[in-house]
Amino acid sequence: MKSLVARRTRAGRLSGHSRRIAAIAVLSLLAFVALAAPVVADQHDADEMATSGPSAVVERSAFTQPDETLGHNIPDLMLSVGDVEIACDFLTFYRATGDVDRWGYATSEVIAERAGSLTQYYQRGIVDCQERDGGWHMERRLVWDDLGGLGAEPDLLSEQPGLPLGPWGHRVSNLAVDGTPTGFLDFFNALGGLQAFGHPKSEARPDDALGAVFNLGSAAPGVIRQYFQAAVFEHRPDSPELVHLRFLGDAARDAMYPFDIHQAFESFRAAEPLEDGQELVVEEVSGVGARIAQYHADRDALVALYDALDGPNWNLNTNWLSNAPLRQWYGVTVGAGRVSELDLSQNQLSGRIPAAIGQLTGLTNLDLFGNQLTGEIPATIGDLDKVTRLSLWANQLSGSIPAELGDMESLEWVALGINQLTGAIPPELGNLTTLTHMDFTLNQLSGPIPAELGNLPDVVWIGLWSNQLSGPIPAELGNLTGLTQLDLDHNRLSGAIPAELGNLVNLDELWLRHNQLSGPIPAELGNLSSLTVLGLEQNRLTGEIPAALEGLVNLQRLFLAGNDFTGCVPAALAQGTRNDVDELGLPLCEPSADEEEAPAEV
Repeated sequence: MKSLVARRTRAGRLSGHSRRIAAIAVLSLLAFVALAAPVVADQHDADEMATSGPSAVVERSAFTQPDETLGHNIPDLMLSVGDVEIACDFLTFYRATGDVDRWGYATSEVIAERAGSLTQYYQRGIVDCQERDGGWHMERRLVWDDLGGLGAEPDLLSEQPGLPLGPWGHRVSNLAVDGTPTGFLDFFNALGGLQAFGHPKSEARPDDALGAVFNLGSAAPGVIRQYFQAAVFEHRPDSPELVHLRFLGDAARDAMYPFDIHQAFESFRAAEPLEDGQELVVEEVSGVGARIAQYHADRDALVALYDALDGPNWNLNTNWLSNAPLRQWYGVTVGAGRVSELDLSQNQLSGRIPAAIGQLTGLTNLDLFGNQLTGEIPATIGDLDKVTRLSLWANQLSGSIPAELGDMESLEWVALGINQLTGAIPPELGNLTTLTHMDFTLNQLSGPIPAELGNLPDVVWIGLWSNQLSGPIPAELGNLTGLTQLDLDHNRLSGAIPAELGNLVNLDELWLRHNQLSGPIPAELGNLSSLTVLGLEQNRLTGEIPAALEGLVNLQRLFLAGNDFTGCVPAALAQGTRNDVDELGLPLCEPSADEEEAPAEV
């Protein structure tokens, strides 16, 4: 028979874990108004855990989902610890101590936050299933104590009738100290009493009453509050409900996991319903201290960016260098405690991008388009291996494209166009196997197009026009079968057009104008049935225009002038909406004998 060791118990002393959280949260009560206090990283290090969580079996479970972002399970679990089976009955405890009226909705799955304990967060509190005094117990965490409510109000005692509780001489009553009806005692008894709320640490009174110690903001005048170890009751004069509970669970979570770090863990995200009998591996939360340290490192990097790029003169710099959370700094997006996006486009930035940019390793989007950035792109930008979109377009950047750009393994979209970049295109860019768009237009890049660009399986758009690129067009570009636009206009490219470009069956636009290409047009280009634009003008192409180009059934624009073609022009090429066939000085090709003999349609 299974051993049901975990059962509901009376209120206990603050756990060592709770005392540590209290030391953290006492730094600020801003958590109550949705802003968590900054926390020093090493205060959490002692609470970090191993890498794998315990396994359990779901005895039964309830799924709450007030909205799409807040769907969680409240389960009764049978946990195996060695040869002992331990019941951690979160659902039973939840329902026995006031259900949703007491706890609100779950804001996490059950997690392993520290050794010898399982924990679940709710909007209005936290419940632990923990090993203590030789057994396992279901206990509400004393979150008000954790959040700075240590001590009591010894100089403010009520004369109203009520239930005296605890060591501080306070009582729970249906009347405030001034006689205002509150219903607090009835609410206390109906929703689990001492087991759910702990001892009272104050009387029911306004926060500005004489002798009051505790004081929470964010409530209208006339609000009456009573503070308990694990809750804060409120009576709001304009509310039809007699009693409200503060969301202390959210506040405690934000103190334990400041800067939205909780979002880094799967258990704090919306979940799917559990099934009875399902085996469950509880997520073990670790690395909180390191994440807090990384948040501060991100802030340092942003400060370095502000200092280097003339932050005081930006068009918009709201909250930069302030103590506001980074998510409130203009252009900064934070996810799971990391700076995930930085968009300072068209914001009057000037100066050299500092090497510290490479410290923002949580970035997925970096957009500095349309500023006055100068100097070289720092090599440390290659450390941003989570960035999918990089835009430095339309600045005054100079120097070469760093080879380290090829280390940005998540990069999908890169725009370095309209700058003053020089030197060769690094062959290391062939490592960017997730790349879809490459825009290096309107620079001063020189040297050959690397054959390694043929290694980009997902690329759909390559723009290298208006540079000083030389040498042949690599045949390897024919490997890019998903390519829809290839623009190599206005360079110094030479040699023959590779026949392999005929493999680009999805190509919509092919621009090779104003180069030094020679030899004939490959007949294989006639395979490009999706092509709408073919630009070959102003090269050194020779020979006859292949009849196979009549296979370009979707062609709308054709540019062939400025070459040395011979023979005739396939008649179908003269039918596009825009072409320069008349400038070639060549006749249209006569129809073949087969075409002449074809019977007229009736």
